[in-house]
Amino acid sequence: MTATVLDSVPVSFDPQEFQKLTHIDLSEPSAQAAAELLHAALPAARPKAMYKVCYIDDRAEDSVELEGIRFNSRVLSQNLSEVERVFPYIVTCGIELDALEISQNDLLAGYVLDGLKELCLRAAIAHLKNHLAAEYGLTVEDLSTMNPGSGNKDVWPISQQRPLFQLLGDVADSIGVHLTDSFLMIPNKTVSGILFPTEIPFVSCQLCTREDCPRRRAEYTGVVGMAGH
Repeated sequence: MTATVLDSVPVSFDPQEFQKLTHIDLSEPSAQAAAELLHAALPAARPKAMYKVCYIDDRAEDSVELEGIRFNSRVLSQNLSEVERVFPYIVTCGIELDALEISQNDLLAGYVLDGLKELCLRAAIAHLKNHLAAEYGLTVEDLSTMNPGSGNKDVWPISQQRPLFQLLGDVADSIGVHLTDSFLMIPNKTVSGILFPTEIPFVSCQLCTREDCPRRRAEYTGVVGMAGH
C-alpha cells in the first residue's frame, strides 16, 4: 500500500499559544517587528503529513516487522503486543517557511519563524490524528505514539529513522523532508513515528528525562512499555 499525503493542513494562528511558546506578547508595541514578520510569513506556511496503514507481519520480543521491514525496539514490541494495525507517519512544518529570505544575523526573525514552525508542526500532528480517527473509526484520545530517538536511547534508537523512511517511500519528493546521515530530519520542525490505537495512552515522552523539551506531551514515568502499567 502506498503512503497517503495530507498537504492541506489548516493553520489557525493563536497569539496566546504563540506567546506561551516564545514569550513574545504580540500586543505589546515592542513586538511590532515580530508581528509584522508573522503577518508576512503566515501565508507561506504549508505543514504536511504523510502516513501509511500497515499490519504487523511478525513480532519478536524486541522487534516488529511491517511490510518486510524490521523495527528493533523492545518497548515498541511490548506496546504493539495486542495491536495489528498501525500508522507509521512523518509530520512536518513544511519547507516553505525555511525558504523565506531572512538575514542570518536577524536573531529575532529566526526565533519568531522557529516559533511559527513549531505551531505549524502541532497543527499538522492534530490534523493527522483527526484524519485517522475519522477515516478508521478511532478516537484521537485512543491514539498513542512512539518516536525514534525520543526517550532513553535504548527505547527506540534514532537510527530507526532509516527503516521508517524506507517504509513510507519517497518522503523527500512527497513532503520535502530529508534525513541526514546522523538521522536528523530537515526541516528541523519535523517528527516521525508510529501511531497505534490503545486503551492505555502512551507517548515516548514518558521515558524521556529531558525536563525542558518544548514538545513534551507527557510527564516522565520511567515505565517501559504498556506491559508495565
